[in-house]
Amino acid sequence: MSQMTLLPVVLVDEQPPEPGASKDLLWIGLDEQDRRYALKTVEPNHKYLPLTEWLCYHLCGLAGIITPDFAIVTRLDGSEAFGSRWEEAAKQFSPGKVSDAEFIGWLTRARADISAMFALDAFMPNDDRHLGNILFAQSGARLRALAFDWSRTRIFEPWPWAPGCNSEKVWQWLIGPNPPLANLKETQDRMGRIQAITGQQVEAILEAAPELWRDNFDCAAAGRWWQSESSKRAELAIKLLTP
Repeated sequence: MSQMTLLPVVLVDEQPPEPGASKDLLWIGLDEQDRRYALKTVEPNHKYLPLTEWLCYHLCGLAGIITPDFAIVTRLDGSEAFGSRWEEAAKQFSPGKVSDAEFIGWLTRARADISAMFALDAFMPNDDRHLGNILFAQSGARLRALAFDWSRTRIFEPWPWAPGCNSEKVWQWLIGPNPPLANLKETQDRMGRIQAITGQQVEAILEAAPELWRDNFDCAAAGRWWQSESSKRAELAIKLLTP
């Protein structure tokens, strides 16, 4: 969990996702060891889709927010895609398949991880954190929640997340019960770690992405924005999340 594969990943097969998958997930790739990856590629209506995933997964790693492993993968046509490793043993919420009581139990046990991921969702912002794009995986005696799918995330602007979006509705639901299913202190702690990331780190992450992903994207400007504005953004994001 939360590691980037350093060796090149070359796919040997590609398959369309099962019906009902995210509309931003168009292909699933398999490598020689039959490991599956959810692929994100440059799309006509979202040219920076893989770059956004690349940046957010790296930011999660720096802030201690758990994600699936990820890699730059070479597709059958030779192009490079962002690949999020398929967590075969992980569980997802699915209405009708998981009872409300069981799901509340998952959220309660993984409260710290859930609270942490919303720090970055609010900061970026990500409009589409919903109950289906959180994975639950057992790690020893502990149940962990993994964040994935940053397809509806904007790289800093416009901000904040859209009124009534999935992220806002889920967060309001999480902080509503008594006791709440989110821990605002954990969110604040992760926001502090996001704020500690430097503009130079952000620029380096973006520059390390394949050239096709960052076509005409100003990586240096993004780094400068982070260096000058991230502290203010972190404060505003915490206000957004505070009841």
